[in-house]
Amino acid sequence: MIQLRPFEQSHFSTLISWINTKELLLTIAGTYFEFPLTTDQLQQYLTDDKSNSFSVVDTSTNTIIGHAEIVKAGNRFYKIDKLLIGDQANRGKGIGKQVMGELLRYAFEKLDADVVELNVFDWNVAGIRCYEVVGFVLNPDKKQTFEVNGKIWQALNMTIEKNRWSKLIAEKN
Repeated sequence: MIQLRPFEQSHFSTLISWINTKELLLTIAGTYFEFPLTTDQLQQYLTDDKSNSFSVVDTSTNTIIGHAEIVKAGNRFYKIDKLLIGDQANRGKGIGKQVMGELLRYAFEKLDADVVELNVFDWNVAGIRCYEVVGFVLNPDKKQTFEVNGKIWQALNMTIEKNRWSKLIAEKN
């Protein structure tokens, strides 16, 4: 089982250790950070009052296995960002779906969000599928492109509204 815990300075080295390429940093954070990720950048990140940043903890081992953030983007409008399951050995095991469930619960129940969005690169098929499973839908009107090592990466936007999320939760119970 996973739990979201507030991201703290004592967690910096764990997050930094996972970010071993410029491409990975761009994948999870867009252009928010510069590679290599540093403690100074993370210290500044912690001061952002629009950010709710979390360490993802495996409660069976009390180990930090990931990172995620919910950012206030407008009135009752939030964005999930900087989502990472750190150790590649933990990827592809359904942990992302659990993390998304907890992030959406936090956004809709604690922050009283009406809408939550995220961006995902079009080549991240597993991520897109995970987000669709928890209820996100593609927003075809909002896309971004990045040039990375001479290649074009396209970021797709996905959203979920509170009433859709509530309906999906009710159907599960």
